[in-house]
Amino acid sequence: MAENLLVSGSAGSVIAGPLVSGGAGSVIVDAPVSSSAGPAITELLVPALLLRTPHAPWAQLVHIYVPQGPTVAFSGRDLRSPGIADATAVARAAGFEPVVRSPGGRMVAYDTGAVVIDHLDSTTDIRHAGSATFAANAEAHVRVLRDLGDVDARIGEVDGEYCPGEYSINVGGDTKVVGSAQRVTSTGSLFSTVVQVEVSDRVRAVIADVSKALGYDLRESSIAGLADYASGLSSSDVAAAFVADYRERLGMTDGPLPDGVVAHASRATGGSPFHVDDWTRANPFAVS
Repeated sequence: MAENLLVSGSAGSVIAGPLVSGGAGSVIVDAPVSSSAGPAITELLVPALLLRTPHAPWAQLVHIYVPQGPTVAFSGRDLRSPGIADATAVARAAGFEPVVRSPGGRMVAYDTGAVVIDHLDSTTDIRHAGSATFAANAEAHVRVLRDLGDVDARIGEVDGEYCPGEYSINVGGDTKVVGSAQRVTSTGSLFSTVVQVEVSDRVRAVIADVSKALGYDLRESSIAGLADYASGLSSSDVAAAFVADYRERLGMTDGPLPDGVVAHASRATGGSPFHVDDWTRANPFAVS
């Protein structure tokens, strides 16, 4: 029978299977990815490889983790900008790995001050993609954020935000703190969410500089993290809160990432920016 698996922790931790948690207290594993590909590429490859896994043994798999590598995650839409080469160079100069992720949307940048939630559903196909999925996830996520402290979390796009979207989550109608994007294939769907918790100066700067290179409008004051509103909040705190929510709300069972997927992703090599979908199509992964 297909399971609903919850994995919390780094893609580089010595664990193996769907949605990682460490039992009572939700121990978030932050072991660095050790590979020639680097953590940013490996972290974005893992969900894309699992998305395309035929006959997946899970119905839903959720991987919640604190990213280990400074990342500028482009989308296919960003590649159509005449400024993509300059944007890639800006990201690299700032110490961020430029990667073209599998889900859509537009560019987002993050580091260890963020939390990433990758929700894979092997029962969903293109007929079930669309705004209903975004709305349901936004409503669930905003409830978690409101329970974290003095966070006036709301659903909706704010003026001048990066990666603009109807179902972004903002604080007080002024700053964006959460964004999501989706990818749907014949083998299921991937709904990926980035929660900004502690936004460093270099993340703010790279979002602004890469947006400028791509020709996107941006109101820099719209960039914020949850810790700007709930003092002392850490990315590990937020990851643990989401782990608890997915356990209760969806009845998830804790487990590791599927055996071998991290090692498979770690073999990746490619250009700059690295194209996740191109590599996963050429190097498919099968669950043993």
